[in-house]
Amino acid sequence: MYQYRITKYDPNHRDPSGAYPVAGWTSRSDIGKSFGGVRLTEENYLHVEQAYLEAAAVFLREARISELTVIGLENHGQTPNVPQDGSCIRAEDVPAVLRSLLREDFWCKLESPTAFIHVGYDYYMYIGTSIQSTDACAIAQANGLFAEAFKSPYAQSAA
Repeated sequence: MYQYRITKYDPNHRDPSGAYPVAGWTSRSDIGKSFGGVRLTEENYLHVEQAYLEAAAVFLREARISELTVIGLENHGQTPNVPQDGSCIRAEDVPAVLRSLLREDFWCKLESPTAFIHVGYDYYMYIGTSIQSTDACAIAQANGLFAEAFKSPYAQSAA
């Protein structure tokens, strides 16, 4: 399986250990705060969020993935109307679920036998597909994101 880390973080700024030392926003709750002298507005947040949603949709479309299953649902905040653990999410409905994951409304993994989407801490998204997703990576980068070959820390060791 080909695995990617999709982020808003420029890999050229990572330190030798792979950490990202540049201060920046990591959550929707950071709207209104300033980072490096720049205030995060709701408009700027929504622009980046939309880039993540579009990237995920393109990866799924390129790999011809029609649905993903909710795995390991955690809903500690008791967010209403979340998908149930084990439920299937059609590809066209994945962006709505992914939006809630990025906004930290709840957490789960979205998986199928040939693909996955995992959302981690600090606005990291991991995508795996059975094909090398050259076009999807290019589209993510055209939308201001960085797509790097990287194994998801949430993937099973067999993936």
